[in-house]
Amino acid sequence: RRRRRARVEARNRILFEPHECDAEACALRREDARAGHIRDVLRAGSGARVRVGVVNGGKYDGVVEHAEDGGMTVRLGAEETSAEASAYDVDVLLAMPRPKVLKRLWAPLASLGIARIVLVNANKVERYYFDSSALDVGTIRGEMLRGLEQAGDTRVPQVGVGLRLPPVVDRVSGVLSSEEPKTNGFKWLLEGQRGWTMDADVLLLAHPGQGRTSVADALADARGKRVLLAIGPEGGWTDYELDLFENAGFKRVGLGSRTFTTDVACISLVSAVRERQQSWLT
Repeated sequence: RRRRRARVEARNRILFEPHECDAEACALRREDARAGHIRDVLRAGSGARVRVGVVNGGKYDGVVEHAEDGGMTVRLGAEETSAEASAYDVDVLLAMPRPKVLKRLWAPLASLGIARIVLVNANKVERYYFDSSALDVGTIRGEMLRGLEQAGDTRVPQVGVGLRLPPVVDRVSGVLSSEEPKTNGFKWLLEGQRGWTMDADVLLLAHPGQGRTSVADALADARGKRVLLAIGPEGGWTDYELDLFENAGFKRVGLGSRTFTTDVACISLVSAVRERQQSWLT
């Protein structure tokens, strides 16, 4: 009989929730999967150093201390500092993908260091997508933590969902000010410190087709600036939606003449933005 293989989690940094730690250490029970990872995958004995972090907090060089009951304590060393000046300065506005695709996207989007992800309705989006378990807060957060552990990061992106596109575009374009408390048909699923502060300097609109400006060219003069990237459904934005974005100040960009699925396009576009930002740091 064929045995089902368990999924191996890639943990390049072990994350703890704030309530699991005090100022000096974080504790793990024997049955915790993270304890199993330290013990069985990293094979870290007492005194060994492991990379750890606190969700939405600091990154640390931890020291393992095993307990007699099989649990363990990880003592926090000095907090790490990062030279990545461009971290968390990319927001994504994404037309709601198919639920299976969205579930696959949470982890890689978190690993890419996105600050905010705003899911929106569009003409070519099926309404039932918004009723799927892919928007369950527990699912989102669990997948994002998996992506953060893979990337060695700690900061969970904000996630919001809008059932109507025009009010969201009004918000990001500044028609609705930050002082306006509500955006019609919108709610945050995972909140964060930035809230609706929309201070993007560069607004990019992804749409397939030849003759589009490349991401690198669109960001040629955008050193140190915040980027908002709008990515449409697999069928593309309609002419009305394209006009809506362009009237709000968005500039069309593309990935050449090929048409990609949402997950491939999303990761490729964000990676292109990130690559351009990283080139300024070298």
